[in-house]
Amino acid sequence: MFEHFYQKIASPMPRSAVSVVDRLLVQGGIREVSAREFLGFAIFFSLCMGLTAFFLSPFFIPGALFAIAIAIGAVAAVLIVLYVLLSMAADSRAQKIERILPDVLEIISANIRAGMTLENAVWSAARPEFGPLKDEIKTMSADVFGGKPISNAFMGMTERVKSDVLERSVKLVVEGIRLGGEMARLLKEVSDDIRANQALRREITTSTMMYTIFIIFAAVLAAPLLFAVSVYYAEMNESLLSKRAQSNTQAIPTESAAAITKNMPKFGSIGAGSQTGPSITSREVNDFALECIFVTTFSAALILGLIRYGKAMRGIKYAPVFVFGGLGVFVLVHFLLLSLFKSII
Repeated sequence: MFEHFYQKIASPMPRSAVSVVDRLLVQGGIREVSAREFLGFAIFFSLCMGLTAFFLSPFFIPGALFAIAIAIGAVAAVLIVLYVLLSMAADSRAQKIERILPDVLEIISANIRAGMTLENAVWSAARPEFGPLKDEIKTMSADVFGGKPISNAFMGMTERVKSDVLERSVKLVVEGIRLGGEMARLLKEVSDDIRANQALRREITTSTMMYTIFIIFAAVLAAPLLFAVSVYYAEMNESLLSKRAQSNTQAIPTESAAAITKNMPKFGSIGAGSQTGPSITSREVNDFALECIFVTTFSAALILGLIRYGKAMRGIKYAPVFVFGGLGVFVLVHFLLLSLFKSII
């Protein structure tokens, strides 16, 4: 019922955007939804979230300009999140195929040695335990038996899977077919080469484990702890200065109390004297700490993905855990400091 509605919403979208979304849907194994339906849903859902943010923002931040900015930010955030989810689905599917690819190539090589043609050898390798690669092999075999050249069928598989490993392997196989080489030996060597690369990647991951632990510790534990201490110090300093101002206004005549209170600093070293510049409140320090924790933990997730997988986008899956973990440490440490030293504030 909603398919036509979503398609009408996405009808003004350019063909280039539709093709990008369509390719990501295919690479992610999502074939039940068309690209225009997904785009229509994304636009509709983002506009709903933007309107919700627009009407709720005045309860937290007054001002029409702030409400409009928050609504636009909510729309952009939803669209970015949906795009990232599509990319993550495509990367996850590619990882599964890369793990199985050496076994599949070895089976095809064994089938060719047993006397099968290349087409039949590929078709026989479509086993249920191979998961998403089984579907790709069946699709490719259907194209071949339908009259499509096997080289073009192999290259078509690289467009449906977002994997550099698969693309390089397929190019080698296609080149071997074009030159008329010994396919059984070629496929076996490509399989061994992929296994060697995977083993090397595991060694690199193991050797960089200390860097990974340090990044997680610094971003999720150390930085939130230090920010919590800084925020508590700002609140304590502000409270002590406020109490000093109140005691001074009670001890002196009323006409000079306003002048002294005006010259009292809101934030800074105790007894530092008056400040001529703009004051910094503890609330501003708290907001700055939360923003820094979010940026630090999110960046740490991207760096971790770059170290472990060679692609920063693959670290997006760690971002929610890092962000909420860092914010949780900040809130917990701040609460403990307030509880332990509540007599000071």
